[in-house]
Parts: sequence; C-alpha cells; structure tokens
Amino acid sequence: MNISPTQSNVQSALVSFLSAVLPGIPGNLPAVFIGTISGTTLTVAALPGKKPAGIQGTIQLNAPLLGLGVMPGTIIQSQSGGPAGGIGTYQVSVSQTLSQPVTMSTGVLALTGQQNRVPEPANPYFAILTPIRVDRLATNQDASADVKFIGSISGNILTVSAVAIGTIVLGSTVFGAGVTPGTQITGFISGGGGDGTYQVSPSQTVSSGTMSAGGMSLMQEAEITVQIDVHSPDFQGGDFAQTISTCLRDPFGVSFFANLPSPLNGVVPLYADDPKQIGWTNDQQQWEARWSLDCCLQINQVVGIAAQYADSATVVLHEVP
Repeated sequence: MNISPTQSNVQSALVSFLSAVLPGIPGNLPAVFIGTISGTTLTVAALPGKKPAGIQGTIQLNAPLLGLGVMPGTIIQSQSGGPAGGIGTYQVSVSQTLSQPVTMSTGVLALTGQQNRVPEPANPYFAILTPIRVDRLATNQDASADVKFIGSISGNILTVSAVAIGTIVLGSTVFGAGVTPGTQITGFISGGGGDGTYQVSPSQTVSSGTMSAGGMSLMQEAEITVQIDVHSPDFQGGDFAQTISTCLRDPFGVSFFANLPSPLNGVVPLYADDPKQIGWTNDQQQWEARWSLDCCLQINQVVGIAAQYADSATVVLHEVP
C-alpha cells in the first residue's frame, strides 16, 4: 500500500513556503557567522568552536543580514575583502554601529521538528515545523482500476504481450495462476503501462497466461494541523510569525502551494491562527523568545491498495418455497 501526499510532503511544502516569505534567499541555506559592523562595513569572523575556523554556509550577496542589534532591512551588498562568501569584510546597505561581536545569519532556517538528540542550530533565527493533528473532513471516496493482460515471467522480468483492460502502473501487485503471492512491479523496462517488459520482484518463472494488476484508490479528505514555532534572539521573531500568518490566510498562499511540483501541490492552506508568544528553555537551560502559531492545511490523501476483479459473474436462480 502507498499514500500520497504524505506528512513528509506537507512539511516539505511548508518549508518551501517559509523560505519564500521569510528573510533569506530561496534555495540557499542561510550562512551563520560572528560579525561586527562599523558604518556600512561588516566584518565576518569564525564561529566559536568551529574546526577548522570558519563560518557555517556561504554568504550570498543581496542576502538579508539578521542579528541581535542589526537594523531591520539591512542587506549585504558587496564583498570588499577575504575569500568569496567566507571570512572577510562586506558592505551593507544600512549604516550602523555594532561593536560587540554577535551571531549573525543571512536568513531564517526552517526545520522539521521531533528529531531526537538534535541540538539547537547555530543560526539563532529558525522555525520548527511539528505536525500535531490530522482530522477527517469527509467519508472516503473509493475508485477502482482493473488491469488485465497476457504475460509471462522469467526471473525478474515480466513480458506483457497484450493489455486487454487498463494501464499497468509502477508498484502494482501482479495476480495470476502460478504467480507468487505479493509479486510487485518494481520498474519499467520497455513497457510504460502497456505492452513491453517490466521489472518484478520476487524472481520466478511463470508461463504465458492471463494476469491482472488491478487496484483501488481510497481518498480521504483530511485537515492536518502543523505547529510552527519561530525562534529569534530579538523582536523580529514576532514579525516573522505575523508574516507567516498573514501570507497563509491570503490567496497568495493558496497560489504558492498550487504552483509547487506534484505531490507537494496536493497541500492546500486553509487558515492559520494568530501568533502567540510562548517562551521556552533551550538546551543550555536558558529562556528564549518563541512565537507559535498553528497552520491548518487540507490534504486529500489517496491510499492505493491491490485488488482483484472478476471477468464475469454467473447468476444462479434459486426457487423460494
């Protein structure tokens, strides 16, 4: 059996969404480093304890600059010294003074939650996504798909000479006289749903005859709630959480998810609640600011199962006394 879209797809879709609406360059992991600012000159130093001495990631030009005390809206415009994207000096868009070294980053890092024994990331700006509930919205909608063909099996190769009904799909279960129970189509060779050859497992030998590979799809409309926790060392965490809530409750959010590749585009935002500030203790038992909101999305999950179908039915009349 298989299911689509999965909870992993939901989290991947949300990570893509957060990367688009929060500070950072989409498709690039934020760089993390120690920095100071004098006027429009940013001096980048190595992270403490990082061996060899360096930074986490690569600094991208035109990336936002985040850090405790950094002016909101500051952008890294150019590099004036040091290896490209690494330790050195850079020019930023807003003149300011930040003489004490602080941990800085070039974006908000989005992570999936519930990973055991994983320390807090070096980037002080991050969002954690944790699925907390799945609610059924309607009864199942079932659909049948019969597949009947003439085929033979030699080793791990299924040769199909004629397809009478339906289309052969990857992962379907093969039924037939002499076919080992649980045989599955694991790959396409020359066949693409019709006549041709296919990879099957387990290995066996079956002479040519009528076979089938039908199935059923069970679709359940469901609402999945994902808790989004936004962490930051300053007030910007509340701004980021409000940005997420605003964009999710807007046609922009619906369009963004719809344009993701399949099966991620099967995730549809419904609504998000208002952010709330809930402090928490980190791995060093220090209190940090955390803004939390619940994001509710609809997923029409389809479970595919193997099924056999009768070619014909014999009707027998019984006389009732």
